[in-house]
Amino acid sequence: MKLSKETLCKMEFNDHFAHLEPEKDEESDEKNDNCCMICGTKLENLKIGFNEKEQLFRYECTNCDSVYITTESNAREDRVLLKGEHRNWPEYLMEKLKFPFEVMIIEESEKAFFVDDYDGPRIYDIAKVFEVFYSMKYGVEALIRIGRKKHRHLLAWVEVLDKSSSNYVEIENYKRWRERYWLSDYLVAILGVIG
Repeated sequence: MKLSKETLCKMEFNDHFAHLEPEKDEESDEKNDNCCMICGTKLENLKIGFNEKEQLFRYECTNCDSVYITTESNAREDRVLLKGEHRNWPEYLMEKLKFPFEVMIIEESEKAFFVDDYDGPRIYDIAKVFEVFYSMKYGVEALIRIGRKKHRHLLAWVEVLDKSSSNYVEIENYKRWRERYWLSDYLVAILGVIG
């Protein structure tokens, strides 16, 4: 972004704008496109300001108290964080989640399709999550157990069974954030070598 953080802090964001309707996800028909770039909370939990002259949006999250400014495109280079700090998701989730908890596998590994004798998690399996950890390639993975076998599985590919729990909210926020903002460190490393 061409404007400095100091300039953005002094700028007023109270011009009128037509409310941006989140795009519908064609597969699920849910409106889940826009969310806080820090904590993944839904668009309706954000206070939005607009500066018509610069065509900039100011988002204040009521969940994590972050404040950031972005253009309508919301491209990585067009976002400036004014208040708050980027979340270390594995560390944050290890602190916030109550272990162990039950999940359903909603997406399975490509190994399930390509490996004949694959005995890992399958779609609709019920598993227990004991831990989450960082993965350079996938973001956050979970250590799960199905029966007596332990497996690694992407946290974004599970759904917490107890929808009234704080675990459900935290993991759904993570999945929403991951879908919108996450960029694999593995991919960045590969692109850095190529570029």
